[in-house]
Amino acid sequence: MRHALFARFPRLRSSAVSAPVIPPGQRAAHPELAADFAVLDREVAPAFARYDAIALRDQNRYRRQQMLVLLGSALITGLGGLQAILSGERWPAILLAVVGVALATSARYAGESETLRSYLEARAKAERLRALHFRYLSMAGPYAGRDRDIALRRAVHAIHADKEPE
Repeated sequence: MRHALFARFPRLRSSAVSAPVIPPGQRAAHPELAADFAVLDREVAPAFARYDAIALRDQNRYRRQQMLVLLGSALITGLGGLQAILSGERWPAILLAVVGVALATSARYAGESETLRSYLEARAKAERLRALHFRYLSMAGPYAGRDRDIALRRAVHAIHADKEPE
């Protein structure tokens, strides 16, 4: 388990494992909903797990990129100070230039890779699919009638297509 201070610190490699929307312990407490849980597991859970894993992976990648920029900026600042102290030496200036070019290149790559956009899109879809779980279980709106399973399938397809479910 990670210390709370480092809970949001990016990992070098992200496992990107999605947790179920409704944990097994909570499901066991409501056996009367077993049939509904089975429908959700079949219709919604695979899509949720996919988008949630993408969001977790891209979130970690974005945080890692931001930490690289932050640490690189601190390193450049330190090298600039070292260059000021050792004004007769050339190596701090060369190292400063190399680190500066590497940081600028990585920052440009981070901007062009659109990791943040990908993370936000996947997270939005995952959260909309999470909300479907609870709307379906509450039998609200389109999930109150006899065709609630069809409405659920349509809603999942709408979310895949970046549309608002009806």
